[in-house]
Amino acid sequence: MFEEMKIRYYIGLILLMVLGWQVAIRDVIPKELENIIAIFPLELSAVLFFGYYFYKQKLSLNSVVYDHQDNKWSVPSLIGIVLIFNTFSLTTYWLYLLIQDSFFVLEPFIVKPAPGSSLLLIALMIKSTVTGPIVEEFICRGLLLNRLITKTNMWGGILISSLVFAALHIQTEKLIATFLFGIVASLIYLKTKNLFIPILIHILHNSLAFIQTSVFPKWMEFLFFASSDDIHTNVVLKSTLLVISSLLMITVIVYLVKDLHTNQKKVEMLPQPEALQS
Repeated sequence: MFEEMKIRYYIGLILLMVLGWQVAIRDVIPKELENIIAIFPLELSAVLFFGYYFYKQKLSLNSVVYDHQDNKWSVPSLIGIVLIFNTFSLTTYWLYLLIQDSFFVLEPFIVKPAPGSSLLLIALMIKSTVTGPIVEEFICRGLLLNRLITKTNMWGGILISSLVFAALHIQTEKLIATFLFGIVASLIYLKTKNLFIPILIHILHNSLAFIQTSVFPKWMEFLFFASSDDIHTNVVLKSTLLVISSLLMITVIVYLVKDLHTNQKKVEMLPQPEALQS
């Protein structure tokens, strides 16, 4: 499946599409439509790339995303992971800005205002809460993780693919949080053998983050920042949440690692096909 897909082909496809966009389409269509289409380069390239391989391998989308789902995952456990990561992400963002404030001058506004165009806002919402999480999981957990595991080992694949996942977001202040999210999503994918749970967690987290930053930012004023002056407010609360969420993130990762190793040992103890034939 993913192990047969070539990473370099996907990179080449993205570059080809970006070049084609610059040469053939840009400045030909209305500016607002151009801005909307420019939001979805990963999605368009992913449909072509994965669609080709799934057709070639005669795979259904359901078999890749949903088959072999681990039924032990409950809604409360998924929501719990999302809330833990959301709090961890916000408080590590605050810590980064607090450290940065000691050496650099911050931009005056941290929470960016929503775009003026309603269509652009809808496109960004779809990108952030639906298409982005799905495509990122296919690329980072499906393609990259599996290919890198075959080239290195399990942890080599997990760490490198998670670092690439963090780099894709182009946000230095959230590098630690997105990197750890990549590790959690990778462990869940290896445990469940499908992309359904990582995609679901990713969608839930991004939906919550989108609501916080673009729809109702003021309801989280004790963690978000309207200006650089807010960084030094509620320090005790923010630092407490940082410690608690960090410990919970470590607990989640340790649990997933132990559970994954337990499952691997169970598989190794099963009779192998050669042993059954003999």
